[in-house]
Amino acid sequence: MVVLVAIAIAAFAVACASNGDDGDSPEPSNGPRPAVAIQDDRLPSVELDGLAERLDMVAATGAKVSRADFFWKDVAPTQPADATDPDDPAYDWTRPDQIIQGFADNGIQPLVSTYNTPAWAEAVEGGEELIPTVNPAIPNAEAYGEFMEAVATRYSGSFVPDGASDPLPAVNHFEIWNEPNFGSFLSPQTDGDTMPALEGYVEMARAAYPAIKRANPDTVVIVGVGGPRGTSGPNGTGALDWLDGLRSADIPLDAYSQHIYPAAAPDVPTTAFPSWSSIDGFLEELDKWKPGLDLYITEAGYTTTPTEFRKVSVTEEEQAEYLTQIFDLPQVNQERVATIVWFNLQDNSAWPAGLLREDGSKKPSYDRFLDETSQGGDRLLPPPATAGS
Repeated sequence: MVVLVAIAIAAFAVACASNGDDGDSPEPSNGPRPAVAIQDDRLPSVELDGLAERLDMVAATGAKVSRADFFWKDVAPTQPADATDPDDPAYDWTRPDQIIQGFADNGIQPLVSTYNTPAWAEAVEGGEELIPTVNPAIPNAEAYGEFMEAVATRYSGSFVPDGASDPLPAVNHFEIWNEPNFGSFLSPQTDGDTMPALEGYVEMARAAYPAIKRANPDTVVIVGVGGPRGTSGPNGTGALDWLDGLRSADIPLDAYSQHIYPAAAPDVPTTAFPSWSSIDGFLEELDKWKPGLDLYITEAGYTTTPTEFRKVSVTEEEQAEYLTQIFDLPQVNQERVATIVWFNLQDNSAWPAGLLREDGSKKPSYDRFLDETSQGGDRLLPPPATAGS
């Protein structure tokens, strides 16, 4: 499959880059705008007494949608006796509760990504943690499904925690894992002629989708969550190979998500995949699975300093200009592109793509982001069009 799809990637990318592109910058689109969203990647790890400040920083951007990571191994450090019950004493919901309540208090819709395997739930030993605090081991699919049922129950909009008088706010959008096509988030990716990460993810999605729907039928369950990789190798699976594998397995889903971090400017045609040039072609690939399937771009951005994780960088001024270009692209201003999440709010040493520098000072891109969130008329995240597959 990998060799055949690799050949298809080349043809696909050329078609995307040449589809109506003449080298000129696109005119701003008047189509339906995607939700302008932000992610603060410090929310899962900042000290709890600093969480309120971080939530205020998210709110200050004007974003009405924010993506948040829930680390499974932190919520469930020991195995619950009844994993589908959010009241099981093994669970620690302190941080997720504060995040979701803080978003609600500021009128922000959450999009929650759940990953990071507890040691007790490992199905396949994942090896060394390549990213600090993240255990990439493939989990037991049944255990993951039970956890997702507990999460969706707790944030169904009707769950009242012990000692509280009001229910917790609802979460209506869940992503299954984060960049599972990267060995740093789901491992091992390959094992000779097999693809353990892909096979494991298929089983995870099959377990989690019905579990989430049992807890709250109105949720949008988003699968794929593809990291920005064009080709497949020992440490990762190309984004198109990943999509093809999931489509072949026909896993249940309401929407698909992809991360986009190209080296080229947004308005420059490129054969690289995934890129801004490839969105229309990517939607055509989704149509082969389910016609009209929505695409969520749940991470996007440009780093302003080279790091060990990304050698390519742009100037701060280019980053600001590219942010504006992204939201003017006609291919993102269409009904099927639900949201674009800028990652991240603030630089860190591994990923300096923030609107803020590591010292907290504002880059030029911060004001550009405020321009986008202040324009009004942004489409909020849609409810599921169907009950899935």
